[in-house]
Amino acid sequence: MPGAHPIYHTLVRLYPKAFRDAYGDDLVQHFDGLVADRGSRAAWCRAALDLAVTVPRYRLETIMNERHSATTISVAVGLLAAAGVASTLVDIGLYPGGLLLVVALALGIAQRSAIARALRAPDPHRRRRRLQTAAVLGVVFVASFVAYLMLIGDTWSTRDTVLAIIGNAAMIGAVGFLAAGLLTPKTSQRHQHNRAM
Repeated sequence: MPGAHPIYHTLVRLYPKAFRDAYGDDLVQHFDGLVADRGSRAAWCRAALDLAVTVPRYRLETIMNERHSATTISVAVGLLAAAGVASTLVDIGLYPGGLLLVVALALGIAQRSAIARALRAPDPHRRRRRLQTAAVLGVVFVASFVAYLMLIGDTWSTRDTVLAIIGNAAMIGAVGFLAAGLLTPKTSQRHQHNRAM
């Protein structure tokens, strides 16, 4: 309901959809009441401050719910581990690669319960997506490996480094997603029946 202040009503759309559905009309009515009680200038000052503080907060809460944060942590651990292995293999040095691997291990251990919950969630689509991602990464690994073998010369070039990094990251990612997909349980028939009801 737009009310008398369509600009404020439009700004309320900055909130996440679930919050808007629950409280959007109340926010607009409250703003209308503020304008009536304190005037337009005071209402806009208060509304601007409120929007600047609460919109980012509710957006972050929506993004960082348990499902998203567990996925983010899993991806971060995988990328850190892949970067550590790749930097060790590409002769950047043992120190940076080892440091990245230690950080990946520490993050994985510290967040093991969130990662385990994400892996064990009974979602047939999640299992399929993980296995498909493993297959795609496997194809990327094979393609980069074949290109590397066909293009390798007498001297090591930047192209060889890029192919090695892509191939190693794809190989590690394929193994990780394959393991995650195989460890993700299938949804039982009873669980699917309960969801349908």
